[in-house]
Amino acid sequence: MTQHHDGTDHDEHIERLLAMPELDPDAGAALGRLRERARSAGPAARSGATPFRAPLKWAGAAAAALVVAAALGATGVADSIFQIFEAKQFTAVNVAPGDLRTLGQLGAFGTLTWSQPPTPHQVANAAAASAATGLAAPAVTLPARVSDPALYAVQDRTTATFTFDAAKAAAAAANIGRTMPPMPASIDGSSLVFVGGPAIVVTYGAGTGAGTGAPSVAVVVARTPTVSSDRASIAQIQGYLLAQPGISPELAAQIRGIADPASTLPLPIPVGQAATKTVTVHGVANGLFVGDSTGLGSGVIWQQNGLVYLVGGTLTESETLAVANSLK
Repeated sequence: MTQHHDGTDHDEHIERLLAMPELDPDAGAALGRLRERARSAGPAARSGATPFRAPLKWAGAAAAALVVAAALGATGVADSIFQIFEAKQFTAVNVAPGDLRTLGQLGAFGTLTWSQPPTPHQVANAAAASAATGLAAPAVTLPARVSDPALYAVQDRTTATFTFDAAKAAAAAANIGRTMPPMPASIDGSSLVFVGGPAIVVTYGAGTGAGTGAPSVAVVVARTPTVSSDRASIAQIQGYLLAQPGISPELAAQIRGIADPASTLPLPIPVGQAATKTVTVHGVANGLFVGDSTGLGSGVIWQQNGLVYLVGGTLTESETLAVANSLK
């Protein structure tokens, strides 16, 4: 096992570099809270933790329909499965603390099962990463102040199935003193299949970043995630979930305002935690930038040629975009 200067192994560094507060369901990804975490946790947090677990988990929990057909073929559902979502672009939605709590409770509306949990594992080099995933390992030009050689990890293709359960949702609501609107018959018992990966994660600066103020950078490439359904449409699911008590009118309006919900992945950003804007990156105009110019942390995510790319770390805005545009 590869050891770093601070005594931790490579897999642990990957987990730390990709770590962020959990948001369920995984389909919601966020690049937030970094500033607050940096202020409260000191130099190690400012240099060693970047908020990329959720985008990676989405990529590792939601993308590749061939596995859907294979997984459902034995059950007789394969003939009726249809794709309702493919992440082709990204938009930020501002979420208040109450929204975050409600989003965290949506997992109680049914049962989630995994083919395997999305856990990146170490490989020796770029060639090994490409051989394991069938993807070209990303190569970038880094700022001179980023040290250490590239460290590689891969996430295998994986599948998650979420089955809605009206009785379970009602019981969960009762436990917190709420009454939920009835779950429509078109949703109760229906299943969503999230398929994603494979993915490659390349990290730089993980060995010297902790406690030194040196920057850390993560570069991720993954197959575009997809979601399929055996019955309910994306409009039906969206309408039901946005009607839940605890979802603020502001958040509901933002979600309903998405022009193409079948291809736009909303990334929840805690209110006041980070600035966001749409950017042109690597020649495409669908990039979403999250962060600022302080160097505490920033990231950019975009989709191109059937792949999702994510670049970020403890860099300024100009540095992050320069790294992203240098990607080969």
